[in-house]
Amino acid sequence: MKRYLVLLAIVIAVGVVATVASRAKRDDAGTVTSGAERPVVTLALTITPEGDIDPATTSVPKDHLVRLTVTNHYRRQVTLTLMGYQDRFGVAYVGPDSVWSGEFVSDRPGDGFAWILEGAPVGRLDVTGVHMIEGHQ
Repeated sequence: MKRYLVLLAIVIAVGVVATVASRAKRDDAGTVTSGAERPVVTLALTITPEGDIDPATTSVPKDHLVRLTVTNHYRRQVTLTLMGYQDRFGVAYVGPDSVWSGEFVSDRPGDGFAWILEGAPVGRLDVTGVHMIEGHQ
């Protein structure tokens, strides 16, 4: 019986050590990919009184930290999303005559990521850079 208790204690100790080690490794990985070491690009969008977005077409380089500022000159609160980047950009809730700021990493290259204002496409974001992985066609 005593051997089983010792074995159980060893298994628990190994589990605790493995959990702590994996969390420490994950935390280290998070600090590397947080965007702190990435080049930064600033992007400013304006929601016009007519409910459009200005500029309608924007471009940012791939793998940059995008610092986005949205100024709302529309008469009411609006939501702004970026299709294809919903998991990174989320939704901006911008009140009337106010400014919203946020950031995301432009790690998905492509043309025509749609800016969606109140459920309707109003502009596009192009992420420029290498579109193909080296060695693939």
